[in-house]
Amino acid sequence: MSLGKLWKGILLIFMVSIVRAEIATLDHLKGIVEVREVGQSVWRTAHLGDALKEGVSIRTALKSEASLVTTRGHRFKISSLSLFTLTDLNETQTKGFLEKGKVLSKVKPLHDQEKFSIKTPTAICAVRGTEFAVNVQEKGATWVEVYKGIVGVAAGDHELAVHAGERTSVLEGGILERSQPISSRSAGGDQTPLAKEARREVTLGLSREDIIAAAASEERNSDYREGKTLVDVEGKRVRLEEYIVRTPATANQFKFVVLNHRDDRLDYFFYHGTFNRDLPTDLSIALRDISGRYGTTAPDYYLTAYDMAQSNVRDSIHDTASGGHLIKIEMNSSGDFVLTDALNPTNTRTVTGAELLTDGTYKIYDPLSDSFSIVTAAQKETASHFGIYIAQTDTFRDFSAGDTFWKARFDNYTHAINNISKISYTPTVSGVSVLATRLDATYTYAGGYVYPVVQVDPNNVDATITNYYGDGTFERYRTVLINDRGEIAPLSAFSGISTGADYKGELLKWNYEEQTTATEFEGRNIDLVVEPKIFIKSGLIQ
Repeated sequence: MSLGKLWKGILLIFMVSIVRAEIATLDHLKGIVEVREVGQSVWRTAHLGDALKEGVSIRTALKSEASLVTTRGHRFKISSLSLFTLTDLNETQTKGFLEKGKVLSKVKPLHDQEKFSIKTPTAICAVRGTEFAVNVQEKGATWVEVYKGIVGVAAGDHELAVHAGERTSVLEGGILERSQPISSRSAGGDQTPLAKEARREVTLGLSREDIIAAAASEERNSDYREGKTLVDVEGKRVRLEEYIVRTPATANQFKFVVLNHRDDRLDYFFYHGTFNRDLPTDLSIALRDISGRYGTTAPDYYLTAYDMAQSNVRDSIHDTASGGHLIKIEMNSSGDFVLTDALNPTNTRTVTGAELLTDGTYKIYDPLSDSFSIVTAAQKETASHFGIYIAQTDTFRDFSAGDTFWKARFDNYTHAINNISKISYTPTVSGVSVLATRLDATYTYAGGYVYPVVQVDPNNVDATITNYYGDGTFERYRTVLINDRGEIAPLSAFSGISTGADYKGELLKWNYEEQTTATEFEGRNIDLVVEPKIFIKSGLIQ
C-alpha cells in the first residue's frame, strides 16, 4: 500500500470518529403524541421541547400531529396516525423511516458530504435541499409530492428524479410510476391534502377564504375579541378584527390573531404560545406575566415555546422559539446583573452592567430585552436606566440595586422570511439552558452577519428599523402609533406619564401600525394595524 493511500485511510477513520451526533427538538405538538427511545420497548408521552436522539420513534394518534427540527435546521411535520423513526441523525446524514402515515419535510441546503433521505416500506426518497411530502398508505404504497428542489425516488432497481411541482407513487410490489404534475387531474389537483398541508406549514400561504373561515370558527370560542374600522397611515380604510383564543386540543396553549381587511388585500398576524402548565379559567392571570414579573415571587405561568407569523397571503415573516425556561434577574450593588436558571440554580452567571471598552466607550447590558449596546461616556448614565412596571403600586421606575425580575428565555430560535432562515440560535453548550443569549447561544445569520440601522422621527411615534444581512438582503419595519383617522401620535402624548393607569388611558386613544418589507418580498409589503385595547383587557399590557 502506498503512503498516500495509507494516509487517506487513516484520515477517513479519523473523520468518521469525529462525526458529531445531532438532536431533533419537538417544537409543536397537537393531540396524543408518543416517543420511543432507541433500544426501548415502552412508549412515553411526548412533551414540547423534548430533545430526540438518533434512533427515536414518534407516533401520532387520530387528530394528532408533531413537528420537530434538527440541529442543522431540517424540519419534519408528522401527521395524524403516523409512525416515523429517525434512523440516522448526525452532521453528515439525516435519515428517517416512515412506516405509515404522512410526513412533510423541509430540508435545508446540504453541504457537500451531507445526505438526507426518507425510507418507506416500498421506496427511498433522497434529496438535495428541498421541500417534499411522503405518504405511506395501506399495504405500503408510497406517494411523494415535491414542492421545491428535486427528490430521487428509488424502488428496487429503478429510480426516478421528481422535480418541484411533480408527484409520483410506488405501488405495492415496488412498482414505480412515472411522475406527473401535482396540479394534474390524476394527481388530485393542488387541493390535495398534502398540498394544502405543505402550503400551511411551509409558506403560510393560506388563501384569503381559508384564513377568514378559520378565524370565524376560532373567534366564536375566543376569550377576548375586538374589532373596528379605521383609516391607516396611508389613508386607506381598514376593517380590523382581533381575538385571543385557547387552543382546543392543548390546555396550555393560546393564540392571538389579528386580521386586517382592505378593499384590495388581507394581512394577518398570529402568535401561538405554549405555557409551562395548563391555562387558568381567567386567561389574563397567565397572560399578564408574559413580558416578565417584578418582585421576589416567581410567576406561576411562563412561556416554553411560541410560533409567531405575519403575512399578506403571499409573503411571510415567521419566528419560532422553543426550550423556554424561567430565569431570575437580580441587580447587585455594583450595578451588575446576576442571572439564574429558576429550575437549575447551579446554572448562573453575572453580566457586567456597564463595561468600559478600550476605546473609551461603554458596553451596556439590558437584562429586560437581553441585549447589549455601545454608548459614549456621556450617554452611559441614561443608557444604564431600564424602566420596569410595578404592578403592586401601578408605577414605573428604574431597575435598581436589590431588585428582582423574572423573565422567560428560549434555548432555540429561528427568524425566517418567505421560509428562508435569516437569524437563528441554539445553546453554545449542549444541555445547558441559555441565560443571556449573546453569551450562551451560537447565532447564525444570513451571509454571516446582520447590521441594523434605526431611524426615529424626533417629534412623533414613528420609527423604522432596517436589518442589512451579509448576503446582500434586507428587511425593514416601520412602526407608527396612529389614531382612527390615520394621524400619527406626537411624542408629547406620552410625556409625564408615571402610572400604568395613565399609560393605558393614553394608549387606548391610539393604534399600532407596522409596515414590513424585505428583499424577498420583491417590492410588496405586509401592513398590519393592531388596536391595543385587547392587550389591556387580556392583561398582556399591565
